[in-house]
Amino acid sequence: MRKDFGIISTVLCALALACTQPADDSDFLRDMYENSLYEDYGFLEKHCSDSLLSKLSDAYEYEGGGYAVWKFRSGAQDGPSKVHAIICIEDEGDGWYRYTASDMGITFRKRIRLSHEEGKTMIEDIAEDYKLIAPLPSGLDLDNLQDCTVPASFTSDDFRWMGGNLRMTVYSKDLYDAVEISVMQVGDTLLYASEPMVVESIAEVHGALDINGGLDEGGCCLAGYEGGTYVAHNWDDHATYTELGKAEMALAEDFVIIDCGDFPDEPPYTVNSGQKQYLESLKGYKREFFQLNTVVTIQNGMITEIKRIWIP
Repeated sequence: MRKDFGIISTVLCALALACTQPADDSDFLRDMYENSLYEDYGFLEKHCSDSLLSKLSDAYEYEGGGYAVWKFRSGAQDGPSKVHAIICIEDEGDGWYRYTASDMGITFRKRIRLSHEEGKTMIEDIAEDYKLIAPLPSGLDLDNLQDCTVPASFTSDDFRWMGGNLRMTVYSKDLYDAVEISVMQVGDTLLYASEPMVVESIAEVHGALDINGGLDEGGCCLAGYEGGTYVAHNWDDHATYTELGKAEMALAEDFVIIDCGDFPDEPPYTVNSGQKQYLESLKGYKREFFQLNTVVTIQNGMITEIKRIWIP
């Protein structure tokens, strides 16, 4: 996995073909992206061809009309940093350029065609090159958790027995659309464990996909999952999770704790009463619940079950 923007920039530019684009075109593209000029409708109408304006207008998804300015970016809604900069520009010939850039720390590539009319630079077209593959949205609203089961982390100290509440951190399991994974190609960016990973190799191993050599070589593993999805695996076949935020939920009067034993062959404990005494009697690491082994069931906005399984 890439650990910082500087490494990503160095590797991508080292692998790229020599960047020999005319200086004026390079400056134009860098200025357009790094100063977010593509968000200015006046700039677009001055520098985009009629066919591109029509394309951007057709792709606009909201009422009132406008231009799909996000076509110049990665399409991500959020990212691991605030970096918004051009990494490298490659001249493909015939007016086409490929620019590699960082969008909030997420690396992406676009193809863009330029021309020149009476001393003015025109954008004739913009096209996808490599894409960002991100986990599917969780569909959860932390301000209105009603009927759902969520991975969560907390400790026994996070229970507020006087008010009958539990303060917890809620997560979603990282699941990817199987169709997107089936067309994933070298050069795409996979958002893995909340970090961008540029795909350099894809190999099928025992029915799973090893990306960039798999976990042993600093890559990752994707395995088929239920409902037409793939799940990202970490070490010991643990799934990866994305932190969604904090939530404080009421405990149902008859909420149940189903807890694992200290060893994998021990049967689980079902605690139907005396939950406070049970949790306070736990020792050491058992007082901590993690998203890797704990799910919380919520019904009608109240916690009805907390289940922890044994994991290695």
